[in-house]
Amino acid sequence: MLYICVQKGGGNLKKKIQTALRPGRAVFYVLFFAFAAVGLYFSRPYGLVGMATVVVLRLVAIRSDAERRQQVHELMENIEIEGGEIRPAVTKSPLPTVVALATTGQIIWANEAFADMTGHFAHAPHMRLSELAPTFETRWLIEGKTAFPGELRMGRGVYHVFGSMVQSGAGQMMMLHFIDCTEFVHLRDDASTRRPAIAVIAIDNYEELVKNTTDSEKSNILAGIDKRLSTWVKDSSAVMRKYDRDKYIFIIENAELDKLAARKFSVLQEVRDIQNHEGVIATLSIGIGRDGETLAESYQFAGLAIDMALSRGGDQAVIKNRYNFEFFGGLSEEVEKRTKVKSRVVANALSQLIRDSSQVLVMGHKNSDMDAIGAAAGMVCAARVKNKPVHIVVDRQHTMATELIDRLETQSEYKGVFVSAEDAMIMCDFNTLLIVVDVNRPGYVESEALLQSINKIAVIDHHRRAADYIENAVVSLHEPYASSASELVSELLQYLVPTSSILTAEAEAMLAGVYLDTKGFSTRTGVRTFEAAAYLRRAGAESSDVKRLFQSSFDQYMERQKIISSARNCGHGVIFAITGEPVDRIAAAQAADELLSIIGTSASVVAFRSGENDMAVSARAAGQVNVQLLMERLGGGGNHSAAGAQLKNTTPEEADRLITEAIRGYLEDQRAEKQNEHP
Repeated sequence: MLYICVQKGGGNLKKKIQTALRPGRAVFYVLFFAFAAVGLYFSRPYGLVGMATVVVLRLVAIRSDAERRQQVHELMENIEIEGGEIRPAVTKSPLPTVVALATTGQIIWANEAFADMTGHFAHAPHMRLSELAPTFETRWLIEGKTAFPGELRMGRGVYHVFGSMVQSGAGQMMMLHFIDCTEFVHLRDDASTRRPAIAVIAIDNYEELVKNTTDSEKSNILAGIDKRLSTWVKDSSAVMRKYDRDKYIFIIENAELDKLAARKFSVLQEVRDIQNHEGVIATLSIGIGRDGETLAESYQFAGLAIDMALSRGGDQAVIKNRYNFEFFGGLSEEVEKRTKVKSRVVANALSQLIRDSSQVLVMGHKNSDMDAIGAAAGMVCAARVKNKPVHIVVDRQHTMATELIDRLETQSEYKGVFVSAEDAMIMCDFNTLLIVVDVNRPGYVESEALLQSINKIAVIDHHRRAADYIENAVVSLHEPYASSASELVSELLQYLVPTSSILTAEAEAMLAGVYLDTKGFSTRTGVRTFEAAAYLRRAGAESSDVKRLFQSSFDQYMERQKIISSARNCGHGVIFAITGEPVDRIAAAQAADELLSIIGTSASVVAFRSGENDMAVSARAAGQVNVQLLMERLGGGGNHSAAGAQLKNTTPEEADRLITEAIRGYLEDQRAEKQNEHP
């Protein structure tokens, strides 16, 4: 019956009943006495003993409470300083002050300002601070601090709390002082919501959209984009202006920006409805800077955000604040839009860097593959032609390109070229150039310690840029539209070295890298991909020799089939396979590729044990699924069609759950995006 009453009366009534029934309250003893009196009906002796016990306990409680309060009263009465009494100053102080037991938080004494502030103390002398402020805790006092961390909400007010521990005959107590900061917090929150954010909007494929179009069609395309952008920000009280043929800038308050973010920047889908007569679909990239100390800093953040969006393939929005990036969209596949001008500029800058360095170190990613080693071999060729000492940093125990490395080492030019990270640390000096290939995240390079110890760094990569990318690169060629890092390096070599200076083994290494990342020139191939392959063929690469590098052993074949046999359909064209056994990485990657060949499959995910307590994940896509976004949910990365992740200290069961949740979350987000696109 009591429970029903509490439920009907609401939370306040429930709190009051709980407080009243707490041991030490009068109601508690009344109920205890009533139960003892009922016991007389069953056993007179036991009933009398119970009633007497209740009376004695109540008298003891009254006496103990009176003594404690007397001690506190005497303590407050005897507060003196240099002979002058300051008790009235504490009691009458406008600063709310309270004394409470440190162990329970029970209020023992409070001044008039505190009673007026709470409106409770005069009527509830046994209340605890947690009843007035549920978030109040005492750890900060125990640690010797004098200020409550953050702000304390009490009723409708917000307060800064200061205090100290007091030792007395009544036990250890805490004296607390409350400063009302309600108005300040409201003003601060209001200022935060009204703080302006700055955004830069770029049309990703402007040149492709207007190419071979009439003036009328061009005007219609640009007007359609303008109209959708204007409609998108219409109700946001934002200011938007076009400042270039393919760029816009707009300023918006944080509160309104949060609303746009909640709708996943729906303008990204709306603009995709626009296409030219050749079927080229318009896409946007949005870079937003917020929470800068000044407008100039927020604009700087917006510049970093738009660069991040474009380097990840475009068709997405990126928000940059003081601490991190936030990503929205990015579901569509990249389109090729590199120019030879950029390659030539980067090649000239890289040539100058190599010439001015004492030596060159080339490093790929952990568990290096043929693309990383092939790109590294191309950079070795560039450094060798310029007569600079050069080495490739690789972990021979953890690489998927052992056969390719062995083939390169048969060349006299590669004697001693491959070194460990430890040896590289010893040989590097202040003027050493480090070229990072096929990776842009510090945590994924072969040696992060080596990366941090070298001042001059160049980055050549084709993966979509992650939030924690290498920031201090002197030269950076980052093209997510390229098929592979080897393709990028082969383009650079055309401006760096004569074709005759490239060893056949080096040309085949780079071609192997292109072959690997394009799955035998079947995916992610553009015009520039075949141009690079043709250049490498002219340099002496034999496709038959390259293809032999991809032959698998009988054991690898059996491992691959074992993985495939454990696969299950997660729906929406996603197939997931997992094994708790150690598996060769090449076999796992091949299994992911083979699963992708199943009819109706748009993405495949393979997980396997890598090390004693770790799990590795390899993902492939051939359609609308962006496996980079999927793997980023697991702390990994990659590009639209190939990505991976490492799960440290994870059991196969935990990995199964984490990956399944990541797949489900990604599919739900994709479904929401499509619903926004077609409401």
